[in-house]
Amino acid sequence: MPSSETVTGSGRADRRRRADPRRLAATGTAALLLVLALAGCASGPAPAPDPDDPIAAARELVDAGGVVKSGDATATCGEFVLPQGVELDPAALDCLADASVAGASAELAWAYPTTEGDPIVSFAFVRPGVEGVETYTTTAFDSHGGGAVGSWSGTLCPDPRDVYGEGDCRLLLEG
Repeated sequence: MPSSETVTGSGRADRRRRADPRRLAATGTAALLLVLALAGCASGPAPAPDPDDPIAAARELVDAGGVVKSGDATATCGEFVLPQGVELDPAALDCLADASVAGASAELAWAYPTTEGDPIVSFAFVRPGVEGVETYTTTAFDSHGGGAVGSWSGTLCPDPRDVYGEGDCRLLLEG
């Protein structure tokens, strides 16, 4: 490897190596890849949902489950973006219950705001072979309490109207 000598004020010769451009490029590339990999692991602020459609934004989250990603509640029990303090229409819950009794599949999706106005989004499913209702909720858009990928919870409740998990429900996932 080439080297050069420089003379310092004390009259001593210092041996310095010239940097190999290939080694510098490889080191720089490795450092950049490490920074990018670590950036992917860090949880930053909550992703911003589409303010007009937080339900669609939740379906597009990288960690949304397959049943959530592929669902379309508009064809069955509906999708609702609720204002502060408004609860789901009982007819939407009846829709889930009726489908469950008939042995059919149905879905209900809704978003409701936190006190600060961030959407919490939930998806409820009934289908043949499942006793009750499966409900999945994400707090990924909650900048004050959730706001991270992996912020899904899920319950299975025997009562198909129990989309809030208030009865004798089983925890399916928590994140």
